Amino acid sequence: MKPRNTVAQTESCTGLTLDLIEHDGRFFLECEGRQMDSSKLGHPARTIVSLMSRPFRPAKQPRILFLGLGFGHALTMARKALPQEKASFVIFPEAAQLPRWFSEHLAGQLAEDPLDDERVHLESASPFDLIPQEYAGCQGIVADLDQLDALAPKKWSISSESVLAGYYERLKNGGLLALISSRPVQKLEKALKKSGFDLAIDLVPFSEKSKKNRTLYLARKGHYQRSH
Repeated sequence: MKPRNTVAQTESCTGLTLDLIEHDGRFFLECEGRQMDSSKLGHPARTIVSLMSRPFRPAKQPRILFLGLGFGHALTMARKALPQEKASFVIFPEAAQLPRWFSEHLAGQLAEDPLDDERVHLESASPFDLIPQEYAGCQGIVADLDQLDALAPKKWSISSESVLAGYYERLKNGGLLALISSRPVQKLEKALKKSGFDLAIDLVPFSEKSKKNRTLYLARKGHYQRSH
């Protein structure tokens, strides 16, 4: 049996222990022993970002916010799906040290470095902070709920009225909130609709060969109108 190796450890934005684990050539992010992401299981993230990006391909300066980085599966797909020179991808990382791990511990271990793009910007705010006013009018917000739930402060809930209202306010009309979860989230569908979102829900396999699914929530604010 091959050993699990702790490659790096740091404190998360909520004061919990975040570990980078290597096992049999695969890497995992864990928070207090709870798996948050895997280097080999990015299919759902790539799928939802590909769907989310389609309406914004004609936009000159699309801006996408990522509430958490993980192994950068969603960010890597967004960079490919939205190649515009003036596009911007803003990361609210789970821990201040996490972005450094790509160059310090994961160089050559992933297909590519998701941060290796001048259009990528790292924010000092955490995924649980109110999104700054400067990002009002963004086209998309992306979050993996498994990652957020592992880190979340007490009483934080993706289904809460104040959390969803904050996302709604920062999106432009027609903007999309893209959420991923390993299981349906109780009350989330009703809460999204109550907050004013139009909602589509789908199931996508964990990987191309997996029989297990993750749930994708794609929530739209109104109708998208491209500005010239």
